[in-house]
Amino acid sequence: MSFTHLIPGIVFGALFLAATVVQLIACYRRYPRIRNVSKVLLMPLLLAAYCCFAKTIDLLVATALVFGWLGDAFLLFKRSRILMLCGVVSFALGHIFYIGAMLFTRPGVHVSLLICVALCALWLTFVYKKLLPFAPKSLRKPGFVYAFLLSGTCLSALYLLLVNARLCWLFAFIGGLFFMLSDTLLTSQEYRKEMKHGNFYVMLTYIIAQSLLITGFVLYGGM
Repeated sequence: MSFTHLIPGIVFGALFLAATVVQLIACYRRYPRIRNVSKVLLMPLLLAAYCCFAKTIDLLVATALVFGWLGDAFLLFKRSRILMLCGVVSFALGHIFYIGAMLFTRPGVHVSLLICVALCALWLTFVYKKLLPFAPKSLRKPGFVYAFLLSGTCLSALYLLLVNARLCWLFAFIGGLFFMLSDTLLTSQEYRKEMKHGNFYVMLTYIIAQSLLITGFVLYGGM
């Protein structure tokens, strides 16, 4: 791909970076209106950058970003249990599409899958004992299902990395880890109130997670 063909992706990437900076400043300085507007711009800009950079656009990846955008939008209304649940469902569907996009690249079963299953069990034990007790009862079961799918994104990338050590899956795996960290911080922020500037750290890790995942998929498909 020539530099000329990269220009649209660079433009959307720069806009995504600008929206990220605005979002993080608004979170840190607690400007709710600016934070809300910049938040709903993040995933559409990242999707546009992905479509411009990727030689082959994976519709599963694009759909995952759309559900990420819906999750961001729904979670702006945290006082509504129904909309908050819609946000959780949207992010869960996003992870299903990420998992599908990764696992469809390698059909079949490999012994490395056992490692991923063990790590998933450890993660779910942590969620069950350390995070879910602080959530409202109505969100505990959906939260547990979401935690399982969340780990699926990370561990699918780890599985592919163990089977075939490629840089793209390393990016995706680290992105999955940041996704798990972001949602752990979000739970602590919402229900334990333990962090100062919690929204800043939640969004920082979330943006890093989505960016690394998409970078991995771009590297896998070629530019």
